[in-house]
Amino acid sequence: MNGPTILLVDEPTSALDHERGAAIIELITALTHERATATILVTHDRTHLTAADQIVEIHDGRLHLPAPAC
Repeated sequence: MNGPTILLVDEPTSALDHERGAAIIELITALTHERATATILVTHDRTHLTAADQIVEIHDGRLHLPAPAC
């Protein structure tokens, strides 16, 4: 419990204003990198997607992976 290898985060900014939401995303990103963990963040708020290393979407219950970069 004190040293997880994966962090699951569900809608961490949903009830926050933009400034506090950005601070939470920065904290999650920093902890993820400092502790060398994987983080799965679920959100409907697309404004914080730039902090993600990879984005995967689910539409109608189906997983959609991004197209490979050329």
